[in-house]
Amino acid sequence: MHKYEELAKEIEHKILTHEYQQGERLPSLLSLSQQYQCHKSTAIKCYETLIQKHLVYVKKQSGYYVADGLLKSFDVDNGYSLETGNPIVSKTSLIDAKHCMSIAIDQYSQSSLNIALEGVESLREVLPSFLEKMAIYTKKEWIYLTQGITQMLSFFSLNEFPNHHQTILIEEPTYSYYINFLKSQNIPVLTISRDEHGLDLQQLEYLFQHKDIKFFYVIPRNHNPLGTVLSHHTRQKIAELALKYNVYIIEDDYFGHCSHTPRYLPIYYYMNGENCIYLTSFSKTMPYIRIGLCIVHQHFQATLEKIINQSYYYSYQLPSLISQATFESYIRSSLYEKQSELLKNTLKQNARILKKHSQKWNHDIVYLVGGQSGYYCSLMINHHINLNHLQNQLLQHNIRIQRNERCFYDPTHIQHSIRLSLARIQSSDLDKALQLIYQVLCQEYEKDC
Repeated sequence: MHKYEELAKEIEHKILTHEYQQGERLPSLLSLSQQYQCHKSTAIKCYETLIQKHLVYVKKQSGYYVADGLLKSFDVDNGYSLETGNPIVSKTSLIDAKHCMSIAIDQYSQSSLNIALEGVESLREVLPSFLEKMAIYTKKEWIYLTQGITQMLSFFSLNEFPNHHQTILIEEPTYSYYINFLKSQNIPVLTISRDEHGLDLQQLEYLFQHKDIKFFYVIPRNHNPLGTVLSHHTRQKIAELALKYNVYIIEDDYFGHCSHTPRYLPIYYYMNGENCIYLTSFSKTMPYIRIGLCIVHQHFQATLEKIINQSYYYSYQLPSLISQATFESYIRSSLYEKQSELLKNTLKQNARILKKHSQKWNHDIVYLVGGQSGYYCSLMINHHINLNHLQNQLLQHNIRIQRNERCFYDPTHIQHSIRLSLARIQSSDLDKALQLIYQVLCQEYEKDC
């Protein structure tokens, strides 16, 4: 065992036995190297090891601290929870959450609940610079605070757009709750196939040109359920075609602020916001509050405000005052940046684990799609393997997964696949779960083939 590993093991023991308390500042690199008579680089590697285990986090120009919410194990799930994309509240730092909520309550204790249609003014003032980091260049006047993406999708689906078209185009597979909503409302829908290679752009142009497409709903990165990213060329081409044929794009970038895709530019960027509605949510990073953003071009503002005013009678689009104020406190204090970096590091580590395992798999049995972006990935399963039986066998090992049937609008298009979500599993458990999944798949393949 290397010196830094011995040192990390000792500090981990002190954390787990509460000798170092949650939220406590740990010894500086200089203090640690002097205390244990080691080089400063050894102290750095020690803390990096503990950061990867979510036991420690670093504050810029402040030092290293004991993590709190990230210490909590997921034993309550009684196994490997790979079926849901909703993280539990305790996965985030509850010390940070309480701190920001306390500031929010103090700051807005004298405020009225009668806030503007778009949201709290002081929050909207800081959002343009926050969004610039994701290459979303906009004005505060074009930003609307929302309770979430699903709610806004329902508003947009039920109301008329300036192009006066009626049909909604969706990817297949896509977000299952939106599929259920579209079916429940009998809304005209067309689909376009999406796989690990992206979309057929010739088919997309045909649909835009010859069909009555109101808007195209697309999840360019962190795709649910595939976990893939559309290429730079594809995103640029979608923007070009939408402007050419007067089709609106609803870009669902629900996890964009925690994505580690290098040099990524959203569709909104290529369209300069015109004919593009950009949606993002913060429920993955702050699951204790419901808050999201809807960003529109000035040409769509009148339509959006009409939709919001009409919807007010049956659904309130704005997040609560305390949710908005808490989010503002997170951004202004840089704590949101800290939380995002922790999550990005976890996602990178999980991506490496997925790649390590999937490279060894027999692709006649199963192959991995996605896994480089966000929480989701899909496993494409040999058609001879019975998915009902596979799911039951995995449950015998306390592994819970989701099948992808519900992510297809047209039942005849369903792929023989399952979705894995990494929202509630630690990296060490993911390693074990993937071994078990492949083991069960091999057993099922031998029986059925």
